[in-house]
Amino acid sequence: MKRIVLVRHATAVDVGPKGSDFHRRLKKRGRRESAIMADRVATTLGKPDLVITSPADRALETARAFAGRLGITTEAMIVREQLYGGLLPDEFLRIVVELDDAHDTVMIVGHDPSFTEFAGYMLPDFKESIPKAGVVAMDFDRSSWAEVTPGEGVLAAFEKPPATEVQKRIEGDLLDRLSAEIRTAVFAAVKSFGVPENSDVVKSVARASARVAKAVRPFAASGTERVADAGNLTRKNAKKVVKGPHRVEGKAHKQRRGRSRA
Repeated sequence: MKRIVLVRHATAVDVGPKGSDFHRRLKKRGRRESAIMADRVATTLGKPDLVITSPADRALETARAFAGRLGITTEAMIVREQLYGGLLPDEFLRIVVELDDAHDTVMIVGHDPSFTEFAGYMLPDFKESIPKAGVVAMDFDRSSWAEVTPGEGVLAAFEKPPATEVQKRIEGDLLDRLSAEIRTAVFAAVKSFGVPENSDVVKSVARASARVAKAVRPFAASGTERVADAGNLTRKNAKKVVKGPHRVEGKAHKQRRGRSRA
């Protein structure tokens, strides 16, 4: 069996530096979405064999968030320039059929409308739109990627990010729990040095614990299994190494057919 996991990039700013679309970065909301959805994918779908991403900043940030949570090394990530170019479904399929059969599960991170159109092309009766940070997993009863054809996919999962207020609740709860655990450990350590537990020490430890919790938060599981229903969950070839993922063929900023990317 072969599985494709489509991940649309998370929420980004509307315009990048000097009006650039390519260099649009994720908003705080987008970083939060990426962390929550990466944790959910780790729980529901597991670790892919390979991650392919668009080179655009917002897609790379999303891909790295998923890779960090899923324990994926940079060697298992590649950048495909075409994913930023507004692929038509048949062009998208050409990327898929050329995948190495050593990989059974491949995660692809990029943009709409290409992703929603491709999901509809490969899955019978799929009429949904993939939201930002949304995930669609589709299975194919084939032993080789070259044998994958349109309309034969089986929907394995369609996961949407939870509402903003739920995201904030998840984030706040996680930070509170992290901070409390760190604070407990720090108090245990300072007591061994004879530091008194007076109000000044308590305040200092509390502030330091909150800062550490915020710093390590990107590496922590989000605990989304406790609010899975809030997210509208529906179950059912690298070449040259660069900093981070691999890059293959073409110019990063090349636009194709003037199709919009979101």
